[in-house]
This record gives sequence, structure tokens and C-alpha cells, in this order.
Amino acid sequence: IYFATEMAASMQMTTSASVNKRMFAPAADRNKEPICKMLQKYLPQKGCVLEVASGSGQHVSYFAQTLPSTLTWQPTEYSGHASFSSAQQEVQAALESISSYCEGMSNVLPPLALDASAATWPVDGSEFVAVLATNITHISPFPVTEGLISGAARQLGPGGVLLIYGPFKVGGVASPESNVRFDGSLRSQNASWGLRDLETLQALAEEQGFAAPEVNEMPANNLMLMFKKLR
Repeated sequence: IYFATEMAASMQMTTSASVNKRMFAPAADRNKEPICKMLQKYLPQKGCVLEVASGSGQHVSYFAQTLPSTLTWQPTEYSGHASFSSAQQEVQAALESISSYCEGMSNVLPPLALDASAATWPVDGSEFVAVLATNITHISPFPVTEGLISGAARQLGPGGVLLIYGPFKVGGVASPESNVRFDGSLRSQNASWGLRDLETLQALAEEQGFAAPEVNEMPANNLMLMFKKLR
């Protein structure tokens, strides 16, 4: 699931017969490079990275090819809403899109269905060096944000990192005006959606043993938050 701050772009099926299982999200194509630069900054040279809500698979395939091949990727997706107006997506279609983008990549594991708000995840018991979540917190009910942070805490050992990308409120305020409009549009579509407060995420993360986040400004009025696991 991917959204630009200024607009929500529906994923569309491509028409080429060779890639007819692939979905395409324009926002994912636009933001993959700046996000990848943040991953280069924070990820170790090896280990397994869990991506929560991989969407079409555009991101994970790009990261797997661009970052060291000694990093392994575990993509996931949830059968939630793929855009403002779409009906519930079929998770199998999303998983097939991810698999198509990542075909032949030895450092990408088969995608899994994962509900971030669930008390248990299908990867529980695995060991990850990082958990990545892109454009999730504002386009899902708040329990998903809570579950994302508590679930990441279960997957990461000391020194592991949780990376959360998207638009946020800071000090309870959405800024600039485009984010104010975006927040209002989200809430008008679904009262349980909307930009989350950075301070709320920090409090949740600290309860789960993470340090205060490093906050990185990103294009289109987004932020990349890096929470390091302390215990």
C-alpha cells in the first residue's frame, strides 16, 4: 500500500502478458530512491529485513537489487484497502504481484499474508535486523500502528531498527497545508484513518524498548522515522 502525501494513487494492473500479475503504484515508483537512501544509512550489510505491507512489490524488488545482496528480504501484504476508494483487495493478487516483481531474486523470500494488528505474526520466532513499514500508519486504523510497533519489538533484538515512512503530525499539528488537506481527506473517507502524531508513535515505541526516533525529512512532506531497539 503506497500513498504520496499530495494524493492517493490506486494500484493498477499492467497489461503486458509477461507481467500481467504485477500491480503498479506511481507513488512507489517516485519514492523508492529516497527511501532506499535511508535504508543505506540505517541497514546493516547482512541479515533479514521484514517489510510490512509490501504493496505491489515495487519497493522490495528495487531494494533487493540495489542494496547488498547479503541482505535478505521478507515481503508481506494484508488484504486491506489498496486505495481511498477501492474495495478490499484480494491478498492473493497482491502476493502474486510481489512474487512477479521479485521473480528470480535469490535474496527475496516468498511473500506472506500478515495482519500487523494481530497478536501474533506468521514470522514470529524468526530473527530480523530491521522492520520496514512504508505508508501504513495513516491509511489504516490506529490498532495497526500499535500492532506494527509491538510486532516489530517481537521480531528485533537489541540494535535492530524499525523504520516507518510516511506523513505525520508533529506536536499534534499537520504541516504544511497540503498535509492538513490530506489528513482531512483521509478522515472523510474513513474515520479511523489519518495522520498520526509523531509523539504518539514515540511513546508506543519507548514502551516496547525502542529509543527515541531519529527523524529524517523526506520529499513530498514525508518523514522517515528510525527507532532502534535497546532491549
